[in-house]
Amino acid sequence: MLGSSRFVIGIHVLAILARAQGQGPVCSGFIAQSVNTNPVVIRRLMANMEQALLVRSVAGRKGGFVLAKSPKEITLQEIFSALEGSEIFRMHAREPSRECPVGSCISHVISRPLKVAEEAMSAALARTTLNDVVAQIPLPAGGSFRA
Repeated sequence: MLGSSRFVIGIHVLAILARAQGQGPVCSGFIAQSVNTNPVVIRRLMANMEQALLVRSVAGRKGGFVLAKSPKEITLQEIFSALEGSEIFRMHAREPSRECPVGSCISHVISRPLKVAEEAMSAALARTTLNDVVAQIPLPAGGSFRA
């Protein structure tokens, strides 16, 4: 299980932007309210997603964030990479003791199964788009999403 909620929050945020497409930028305050967090947390996530070309910021009093491309073109793998990096499993920060029978070979022994697991997860995330996620979220009673 992932030790961070950044990925799930990223999907949540992008789903809001997808629903608000054509209605103008969505401000970090509105997004933060939906996620139940601080706008600063949202702005930090958005900076990462902007670097990954998933969102674009719009300056000004009525500014905020918009998707940089269609929800059909954004995969969950892209979101994961933007917010969590490319590695799911990280090896020891410092090399384990070579004097210990376990420490001397643990990295070598587990590296292959962990790599296989990473590849499987990456492939599964690449098969799902933001559009697939948003399509399963019902519209509110008014028939439109208001940001």
